[in-house]
Amino acid sequence: MSATINQQVQNFGASASRLASSTYDTLVKSVGPASDTVSKGFSQATQLARERVGGEKDVTVLPEDYRQLEEKVDKIKLITEKFLQVTRTFTLPHNDYTPPVVDSATDIATNFAAGAATLFAQAQRVVGASPSVTPMNKTEQVPKSLGHALSKAALDGANVLPAQDPFATALKKFARTEERLGDAKLKLDAEVTSRFYQPYNNSLNQLIGNAVRARRNVNAVRLAYDAARAKLKAAKPELAEKARVEMEKAEDEFVGAVDDAMGKMKLVIESPEPLKNLADFAAAQLAYFKAAEALMAELSPEIDELQVTNEAMLRRGA
Repeated sequence: MSATINQQVQNFGASASRLASSTYDTLVKSVGPASDTVSKGFSQATQLARERVGGEKDVTVLPEDYRQLEEKVDKIKLITEKFLQVTRTFTLPHNDYTPPVVDSATDIATNFAAGAATLFAQAQRVVGASPSVTPMNKTEQVPKSLGHALSKAALDGANVLPAQDPFATALKKFARTEERLGDAKLKLDAEVTSRFYQPYNNSLNQLIGNAVRARRNVNAVRLAYDAARAKLKAAKPELAEKARVEMEKAEDEFVGAVDDAMGKMKLVIESPEPLKNLADFAAAQLAYFKAAEALMAELSPEIDELQVTNEAMLRRGA
C-alpha cells in the first residue's frame, strides 16, 4: 500500500514537472517576440534621442536615388490632395447653388415625417396589427442642381399666368431647358466623381499610401540599424560577436526596407492613371459645356422671338 502511494506521488510529481516545463516553454515562445519588439522600439527611441538631442553624427545617409524618389512622391501626393479638396464638391448634392432655407427646412421636415410614418407602420406589422398609416410620399424636393432650381422657379411662375401669355410660354420653355441643363450637370458630377475623384482618392489611400508607409518603415529600420552599429562600437570584447550579428541582421533589414520603399515609390511615379484621370475630367467638362451651349443656343432665339411678340401685343393693347 505504501509503495503504491509512493509511486502515485512520483507519477504526480513527474506530471507536474512536465506541465511546468511545457508552460514555461509556451510562455517563453509567446513573450519572446513581444520582448524583441519592445527592445527594438526602445533602441530606436534611444537612437532618435541621440540624433535630435545629443547631436549624434554617425547617421546612415539614405541613397541619393531614394531621396529623389521621395521628393517626386511628395509632389504627386500634394497635387493629389489639392485636387481632392476641390473636386470633393462634385460629390455633394446641389453643389452649384445654396438651397433657400425654407426649401431645406421643408425637405428635412418631409423626410422626418415620412421616416416616422414608415417606422410606425413597421412597428404595427411587428406586433401583428394592420398598418393604419401609409408612409407619406415626398411631394416637394430640394432641387438637385441650379438648373433644376431655376426650372422649378420658372415653372411655378408659368403656372400662375394665363396659358396664352408670351411670358408664361417663355417661362415654360426656359424651365424645360434648365431641367435638361440640370440633368447634364448631374451627369457631369457623376462622371467626375467616378472617373476622377474616386481614382485619385484610391491612389492616395493605396498606391501613395503604400509608399508613405514603406518610407516610415525605412526610417524606423534605419534607426534600429544605427542603434545596432552604435552598440557594436561600444561593445565589450566578450559581447562583440553577438553585437556584430545583431548589426548585420539590422543592416539586412535596412537594405530590404530601402529596396521595398523604392519599388513602391516608383509605382507611384510611373503610374499613368493620374494623367488619364485628368484627361477624363477635362472630357467630362467638355461634354457638359457643349451640352449647355447647344441648349442655350436653341433657347435664346425662342425667348427673343417671344419677347418681340410680347412687345407687339403690348403696343396693340395700348
